[in-house]
Amino acid sequence: MENQRDFCTECRRETSYTLKKIKINQTIREKEYTFEITAAFCNECGGEMGIPGLMDYNMKEINEQYHAMQT
Repeated sequence: MENQRDFCTECRRETSYTLKKIKINQTIREKEYTFEITAAFCNECGGEMGIPGLMDYNMKEINEQYHAMQT
């Protein structure tokens, strides 16, 4: 994810962003899990940004972490 610029819905313009790891809680089969995913944050306002491909990448991260917990 080079050239890290995309449209920020808070700033209403194209800005640069930084990728950071954050922790989220998810319930799977009635059990609570904490996963570490990647999120994009606007360098101008600090708001979280939806970057193309990031949701798919996070689903892969969650899947790998979930299966590692099951073994």
